[in-house]
Amino acid sequence: MRILGFIETSFLDWDNKLSAVIFVGGCNFKCPFCHNHELARDLKRLKELDFDNIKKKLVAKKAWLDGVVISGGEPMMHPEIFGLLIELKKLNYKTKIDTNGSFPYPLKEAIELGLVDYVAMDIKTTFDKRYDKAIGREAWLEVLLRTVRLLKESGVDYEFRTTMVPTIVAPTDLITILKDIAPVKKYAIQQFVPKNARLKQYRLKKPYTKEEILKVLPELKPYAQEVVLRGF
Repeated sequence: MRILGFIETSFLDWDNKLSAVIFVGGCNFKCPFCHNHELARDLKRLKELDFDNIKKKLVAKKAWLDGVVISGGEPMMHPEIFGLLIELKKLNYKTKIDTNGSFPYPLKEAIELGLVDYVAMDIKTTFDKRYDKAIGREAWLEVLLRTVRLLKESGVDYEFRTTMVPTIVAPTDLITILKDIAPVKKYAIQQFVPKNARLKQYRLKKPYTKEEILKVLPELKPYAQEVVLRGF
């Protein structure tokens, strides 16, 4: 597992918390709209960062950081993620994992070991054949739904989130998604930023407007305790 990015302070990656963010390379999905696709492909030309240097910065900022986010890529595909989480816990940091939901068993173990305080799981689109298009490979829907159940039953704090990519997911699809996973604590609807998408055709897509999302919002609220919009 290679650490390919580090943000010392962020208000954007964990709601209501000031966090540091560690980005690990590699992902088992090939989402055509991915904005972090170079990191997801773990390109060798990307420089690996030394965790010892990151650790020194985390120690220095301990007084005002609320936690550390581990993102990717897909963190849970790497067995080494446990070692990283243990190191962060030794520093008495709360930890958040960003995941695509395709590794429920390592995630379950990390939660049971007390290594994870918050999980954000991406849900790309409705749980049908469109998921294949969304992730650039065959989707194992039952595995993803197993992770949904795990998060709801584990007691860990969590959110599910969907990035609004045109032709991948429509505003009305959000109703279907939430019905399939309800009831949930928190559901985040994120704006799509086309600029750095993996495939050119997605860099040309026009994102949905806030007004288009607001139209379906009343139909989502019965299925989630909290629905939030990000980036609109």
